[in-house]
Amino acid sequence: MGGDNVWPELEGFKQPVMDYYYSVIQLGQTLFKLFALALDLSEDFFDDKTTKPAAIMRLLHYPPQEPKGAKQGADDQVMGIGAHTEPLTDVPVVSLWRQWTSYECFTILRQDANPALQVQNASGEWIHAKPIPGTFVINIGDQLARWTNDVFKSTRHRAMNLTGARRYSIPLFFGTDYDVKLEPIPSCISADRPAKYEVVTAGEYVKSRLEATYTQWDGGA
Repeated sequence: MGGDNVWPELEGFKQPVMDYYYSVIQLGQTLFKLFALALDLSEDFFDDKTTKPAAIMRLLHYPPQEPKGAKQGADDQVMGIGAHTEPLTDVPVVSLWRQWTSYECFTILRQDANPALQVQNASGEWIHAKPIPGTFVINIGDQLARWTNDVFKSTRHRAMNLTGARRYSIPLFFGTDYDVKLEPIPSCISADRPAKYEVVTAGEYVKSRLEATYTQWDGGA
């Protein structure tokens, strides 16, 4: 489930992108330590499970468009990223009021001054996430939700550029090693909180979600 990057022929482009990529991976590894402590685990609990993590970074461009179609639940075709948990596969960024699957542990996204992100609350309402320049937004994905038995829940969200200006976004989707079993962490299950999910490896889960996503876009059932 890997492949070579395709780089544009732009002098001085590749190295800064790779420098940022490895810096954000270090941030992701630090975040795993914080998640471990929050789950009453040893700080290094995730270290041997993220030796070759699935860390995929994408460079996204949201073209400028008229600031319309922003009504919650609108059916207009709006350029953006539709409702999903983490992460989105390589799909067209048009007409996206449809459901998305998810599969990594979390997404790391550096913020700027351009608003776009909306998250769905427990009542099904879409809430604007006001950007705070110079900070990172962390979105929980399905792998971590399965691993923690929904102690950390995967949050559905979408992104729509309704500013009238161009928007660029560089999310990094951070997952665990593909051979790691996503079995419930002991501190996340009890008699009152039984395991919710079938145990699969991270690789099996990613493969199943990719197949489901591409089947959907190919017009399959």
